[in-house]
Amino acid sequence: MPLRKRRRGTEMGAYSKPEISRLIAVGKDKSLSTKERGDALESLVCYLLQGIPGVLTRTNGIDPFRGSEIDISVANAQTGMWMNVLPSLFLVECKNWDAPVDVKAVGAFILKLHEKGVELGVMVAANGVTGNQDNLTAAYMKINLAQQAGRRVLVVTLDDLKALGHSEEFSKLLCERMLECVAAGRF
Repeated sequence: MPLRKRRRGTEMGAYSKPEISRLIAVGKDKSLSTKERGDALESLVCYLLQGIPGVLTRTNGIDPFRGSEIDISVANAQTGMWMNVLPSLFLVECKNWDAPVDVKAVGAFILKLHEKGVELGVMVAANGVTGNQDNLTAAYMKINLAQQAGRRVLVVTLDDLKALGHSEEFSKLLCERMLECVAAGRF
C-alpha cells in the first residue's frame, strides 16, 4: 500500500498535459487487461490529487479479511485552496468502464463508505453513472439515498479530468461538486 505525497506548503501547480494524456491513453488501450486499464485511471487520479498541497494518498487498501478493496484513501490537511470544504479523510473509487457505472457498483461503494465510517466518497467513473440526475433514477437514486443517510458521493468523469490543467482547477471542481451536492442534491 504505497503512500504518496507530492507537494508541500500551499502552492498549487500546473499539471503535465502529456502525463495526463499518457495515462488516459493507457486506460483506453484495449490490448491491455482490465486491471491494467483500471490501474491507469487510479494512477491518473493519484497524480491529480498529489498536485494539491496537503493531500496524501494511499492506494489499494485491502481489509484484513480481503472482503473489500479501497482504490484510493485520501488524507486532506485542508491547506490547498478549496480543500477546506472537504473532510480530512475521504475515499475514491475508480471505474474505468466503457459504460456508465451501474447502481450495484455505486451501492457497493456507498457500503464501503458506511463500513469505514467515512462521510465522503468520490466516484471517478470514466463515463458517468447510470440514470438521470434530474429524475434521480438508477445510480443517482442510490447516491441521493446515501446523502440522506449522511454519506456524500461526488461523481467525476474522465471528461472532467481531461479538462484539468492546474491543481487549483481540480480542488475547485471537487469543491463545486460538494456545493452542488449539499445545496441542490446534485452529484
